[in-house]
Amino acid sequence: MAVQINRELSQEKILNFDIRRTTILHLYMKEWAMPEYRVIMTKPENGIYIEIYYFPSINDQTPARFATVGLSNSIRKSGTPTETEWMLAITPDLGQESMDRIFSYFCDLIAHHIEHIKSSEVPRVMTESALAPENWTTKALLIDELRGESEDLEEIKIGEEIISVLWVIPITHNEASIILQEGIDAFDAYIENLHYSIIDPTRPY
Repeated sequence: MAVQINRELSQEKILNFDIRRTTILHLYMKEWAMPEYRVIMTKPENGIYIEIYYFPSINDQTPARFATVGLSNSIRKSGTPTETEWMLAITPDLGQESMDRIFSYFCDLIAHHIEHIKSSEVPRVMTESALAPENWTTKALLIDELRGESEDLEEIKIGEEIISVLWVIPITHNEASIILQEGIDAFDAYIENLHYSIIDPTRPY
């Protein structure tokens, strides 16, 4: 039987991504167990290939999570590398929305970020969007440093590259105004006194 064997350098695109996926997904699974679904987001003409994994809640006390693999490998329209992955943590009921609806929203956010945002500097606020899930009251967005997760996820080393995992947090219009007008510390103080979880996307305005 004739078998074709091809040798790849680690710098080559497919192998490079395989190594990236292995490293990142291993850390995700170590913390959140097995993912249940994956969506692949591609735009070949721009070299974009991003995988988004859904990690369901393991009980009523732990969040469900959506996390990217490959966003860090994407180049923005401005030409600068993204160098980050994103993680969205929400209540186990997904804020009364379907998993597919959230996958779609997450992809829209990623596409907007690559197309229009020039850096990964945080904290970053995106104001209310009509693209947000209908049942959520939190139609604005905060992208910030990772919190409440393992330190192993804060910075991930892949070869000579160090990537950050950022926290994507749906927030209300009022919460977005607090951050924009008073700063992230004022928002943190507000959340500390809030009677609802920050990962509940249906919390009151």
